Amino acid sequence: MRIRRFSFPRLRRGIARTFNEPSLLKLILRLILAFTFALPAFIFSEVIPDLPPIHHSIIRIVITLWFGLLGYGLFTDLARIVTVNTIELINKFVSRLTIEVMDQFLRLPRQNTISAPFPSQAPLGGVSVNQPLILDTSAIIDGRILDIAKSGFLYGMILLPTFVLSELQQVADSADYLKRSRGRRGFEIIEDLKKVKGIRIEAWDKEPSYSKGGVDDKLLKLAKSLHGKIITTDYNLNRVATVANVPVLNVNDLANAVKTLCIPGEKLSVKVVHVGKDPKQGVGYLPDGTMIVVENGADLVGIQIQTEVSRVIQVPAGRMIFTKKV
Repeated sequence: MRIRRFSFPRLRRGIARTFNEPSLLKLILRLILAFTFALPAFIFSEVIPDLPPIHHSIIRIVITLWFGLLGYGLFTDLARIVTVNTIELINKFVSRLTIEVMDQFLRLPRQNTISAPFPSQAPLGGVSVNQPLILDTSAIIDGRILDIAKSGFLYGMILLPTFVLSELQQVADSADYLKRSRGRRGFEIIEDLKKVKGIRIEAWDKEPSYSKGGVDDKLLKLAKSLHGKIITTDYNLNRVATVANVPVLNVNDLANAVKTLCIPGEKLSVKVVHVGKDPKQGVGYLPDGTMIVVENGADLVGIQIQTEVSRVIQVPAGRMIFTKKV
């Protein structure tokens, strides 16, 4: 008969394999759960009186065993429920964490690797300014910039130069009631913009090389030096900036771009509001502000009529639709 040599490593691996068996772990957990159910049953069964001819101790033993077996049998269902809920919680946590990390990563300013004659970044209170949006007084007074920002079309850093604030203050201090109201409304617009998520409003108080000239000239030079874009509703500033190769975001152009398109032959219901430049023409408006010119509609002021589109003309101030009564 052949005698096998005794090996300590082999014994150690065998013991480890025995205690690492999933069935042994499940047995231990089942016994723990059975004990958890049986112990309270054993304690509270003390108050159960004798039921002749059954002795009090026998009743306690039966109740304790029954609850122990109940806990032993419920282990599989409880383990499944705990496992599923734990996995769901971990998945939700990881998903939320991933979304937050990606959101913060996308908000980080990106470096401009293309070389330019002017520095693309300038310090602002310890924070680099890279291709910012620059607000003009006309866009602030207009007020629609707030709705555009809330809709998510604008994001990032928006610069508010001090010379723009000074011009806005002059409007707010005007003797004319309408101008004064618009100026004060402009300051309210700035405060509301600060509360919009995804937008950061920063005041720009540096005017070294462009302290001379009007507000428009200062805006153009600031936008050139920072490689920024000007937000305005001023038609003349838009034209000058185009000639100077300065990017402009014109709120009026955006409004015209999203207006309803009409084609010749389309039927429109229009209320004639007033007489046009031609004494024979009547003028009405669509809900989005588009002007409707009604041929031979001067006598229909105040009346809602059905019209047919004859032609559409694009003008710098917007879109004009010429119609005739059906």
